[in-house]
Amino acid sequence: MLLRTLSSTCSSSNTLFSNIVKVFNRVMSNDAVLRDIFIKSVQSVQPEYLIQNEVNVHQRTLTVRGESYNLKRACYVVGFGKAVYGMASELERILGSNLQRGVVNVPVGIFEKYERAIGSKIEYVEGAKNNLPDEMALKGAEMIKELAEKLNEDDLLIVLVSGGGSALLPLPVPPITLKQKQNLVKDLAKRGADINELNCVRKKISIVKGGGLAELAYPCRIICFVLSDIIGDPLDFIASGPTMPNTDPSEMAATILKKYRLDGEIPTSIKSVIETTEKRDEKRCPVTNGEYEHVKTYVIGNNKIAAEAAKHEAINKGFQSAIISTQIEGDVGQISKIYAEFARNIASVISDLGNKDNLQVFLRTFSKGLRAEEGFIQEVLDMDYTKGVCFVFAGEPTVVVKGTGKGGRNQQLALAFSMEVNKLDIKGADISFLSCGTDGIDGPTDAAGAIAISDFMKHTQNINPELYLENNDAYGFYETYNGGQNLVKIGHTGTNVMDIHLMIIEPKI
Repeated sequence: MLLRTLSSTCSSSNTLFSNIVKVFNRVMSNDAVLRDIFIKSVQSVQPEYLIQNEVNVHQRTLTVRGESYNLKRACYVVGFGKAVYGMASELERILGSNLQRGVVNVPVGIFEKYERAIGSKIEYVEGAKNNLPDEMALKGAEMIKELAEKLNEDDLLIVLVSGGGSALLPLPVPPITLKQKQNLVKDLAKRGADINELNCVRKKISIVKGGGLAELAYPCRIICFVLSDIIGDPLDFIASGPTMPNTDPSEMAATILKKYRLDGEIPTSIKSVIETTEKRDEKRCPVTNGEYEHVKTYVIGNNKIAAEAAKHEAINKGFQSAIISTQIEGDVGQISKIYAEFARNIASVISDLGNKDNLQVFLRTFSKGLRAEEGFIQEVLDMDYTKGVCFVFAGEPTVVVKGTGKGGRNQQLALAFSMEVNKLDIKGADISFLSCGTDGIDGPTDAAGAIAISDFMKHTQNINPELYLENNDAYGFYETYNGGQNLVKIGHTGTNVMDIHLMIIEPKI
């Protein structure tokens, strides 16, 4: 009897140990899987790769998406943004001797990642330290203006645009100084002006924004390649639309300043520009269907491309996968609750042996709040939940900073999601979640984001995650938790299409 009891006890212990090993291996495996999927999504929007895919040159003809451009006359390149170095260097390689000259404004520190090409025809100007307009960015913008003004109708100008371009192209209308412009935008932001209002004022007081660059280069033919970092790819928003017509009413900027009671506080130099009802030289630049006739714009990269790459890599790794939304925005705290509720409903299907009636009802409501992808409901309902699934989300939530800690929106989201899942006490499923910025940098930290797991509270020991969250100190939490292994550190990626969120849900072992 004693031997039987001992044997039973040993067998039970072995089973328990075996399950613990399986759970540990799954957590470690999913951590690596999530990182791999994220890396694939970032690789899919590398500027060099995107230019290679879009641009072909044969003899003296440049071809983009079936459209041909004659290179028999001079070809020039200008650019501005966080991701334009990779675009410019690859474009120079493809154009070869067809390229005459270029001026490209890049962020300070870019050459810590990239090596300067010897003998390049493109002059690179580093500016906008900490993503703020500065004198070097102003110098680069002046050089771009001078190049554009000298072009004629036989020339071809290729314009490269990416996120961060607005700070790298500061050129105020005289007599406004750069410092005056910076102070005005800062004061508007402090008083609650939204991004639409800020962009309206920026365009009004800029020589090159709001179509200014296209007007300076007219009648030169322009091809514009855009790597979008804004949901929906609004071309007049990305870098403040230097090659898109400014459709804002001429008096709108003045109305915005009155709204925030700044009209009586601004310098005379700004007041004189803001109050003018005349537009630059737009009348001599024909516009059709909201675009200049001499400009052709191609969006070569955005978060949809990155999301698709993530989905395909998840499938390659054996998961069923679906893109839920590429338009995620709003407060991180609210997004974390929505994500946790989504996870709970998927987990309920797993524990209820595949009953999807309640899931269908939930998804209809859920889809409205997140501007979900068309057809995603049926895709989610068709999945076999006896196997692992990987859901892909993309966009750019925001964080209201109230504390003094260190972190970024992605780390904050990962931590908030973990806590929301813990509150819901989800049964029947293991959940792993990654939230990372495709530029590789999340807030003022060296991490792109973090990875969260559903049962993380079991491993927090004496750490109080709530205190870290309230103090906006998600980086501090993840540095302490699990030896910092849940932080995702990949360094500057040279690209930016906002954030990728990945959620793996599997039946619990």
